Amino acid sequence: MYRFYLAGRYTFARPVSYLAMVAIGLAVMALIVVVSIMNGFLAETRSFLRGTTADIVVFPIQVRSPYSRESLERVVREHPDVRGACARLVRPAVWKWHERGSIVLGNSRDATHMQVIVLGVDATAELEATKFASYLADVRDPQYAVLDQHDPFALPLSEIRNATLRYADLPTALMSEVMMSSLGLERGDAIELVTVPDQALELDGKAVNPASQTFVLAGGFNTGHYNHDQATVFIDRDEFRRWCGTQHEASEIYVAVREGADLNRVRDELRASLDDAKLPSDVETWEDRHHIWLGAVENERNILFVIFLFFLLLVCTITFSVLTMMVQQKVRDIGILSAMGATATGTGTLFATCGIYIATVGGLFGLITGTLLALRINDVKDAIESAFGIEVFQKEVYAFTEIPVSIDHLLDVGIAATTVVGAVLICLIPAFRAARLDAVEALRHE
Repeated sequence: MYRFYLAGRYTFARPVSYLAMVAIGLAVMALIVVVSIMNGFLAETRSFLRGTTADIVVFPIQVRSPYSRESLERVVREHPDVRGACARLVRPAVWKWHERGSIVLGNSRDATHMQVIVLGVDATAELEATKFASYLADVRDPQYAVLDQHDPFALPLSEIRNATLRYADLPTALMSEVMMSSLGLERGDAIELVTVPDQALELDGKAVNPASQTFVLAGGFNTGHYNHDQATVFIDRDEFRRWCGTQHEASEIYVAVREGADLNRVRDELRASLDDAKLPSDVETWEDRHHIWLGAVENERNILFVIFLFFLLLVCTITFSVLTMMVQQKVRDIGILSAMGATATGTGTLFATCGIYIATVGGLFGLITGTLLALRINDVKDAIESAFGIEVFQKEVYAFTEIPVSIDHLLDVGIAATTVVGAVLICLIPAFRAARLDAVEALRHE
């Protein structure tokens, strides 16, 4: 016990020991913060993709004639593991403010806000098969919220801000909260959606007459994904068909699967059922549809393993250097201890204990500070941005409104423990060297 006390006293009496502890702690802290952010990105990405994409999506291969929506939905709903399905119509479009002559307002920055994907949906079916209800409920500012979440496209005439449009019997649309806020739009404002009708999709040299329709904004939605919200508009499915004159009844079918069902099995069985019904379709799970994105995030997280090895090497190098320097400076003292009867094992244990103190204290310091920093990372980001006037985290680039963090305490403890064990093991080398020093040679050391 006295040996441990002596080692501790010697370790904490040397400033270089504190430097080593801080270096180890910073390495562990950095790794824990990076791992937490990376796990957060993966968790939020999976959550977003799962939220904005149904469990399974069916893409009808409509080569000769459009499929019947009822037929598609009937085949899909007959599967025992399917708990809901809804058809969507999809069309790219541009939009402009009502009664403004130009779609592009003079520069490319304004034009980026004009290109959208218009989704024609049945609100009742969407509430059954997707997280549409949560998109409506998550709107933060009441001035952008829909008035009736069960019928989001409903809007009283009194809410239409342009009095001349109140009795024009116009259809309504939903635009994201972030888009409405950035462009100064409010519930009740009118916009125009412009697209190319089906008759003009084959460009054969003839003039193309766009399909244009005025819509009144019934409110907003918020999926939590910046890029998706900046480029999506919802309208009623029947109004969609009247707007662009399409003969198609479904561009895709969103399918909700019962909890616990194997998505890959359900996907394959749905594909076979649709083929048997002579409704050939591409069928994908949400992971199939976004496998490139998910794979990229997974690969980045796997790279952390390599980074961890470098951090571990750094920690071991620091600890090895400090212990080697201690042994080098205390060669004469080791000779005195040996001459007084200290065993080689005792001498080696003394220096090994010094390394254990340094590694353990540094590891605990890194574990605690890393966890606290990960928990408050967005507060730190805001403080840095406020103090230096820079934007640390651009939501336009990363597609999240704040830095996502997912803390795995067991993994963090594992990182700290592995680092401490690696540092302790490397300490055995200088400790073994101290144990093997010859007493006579050590006493003669200058």
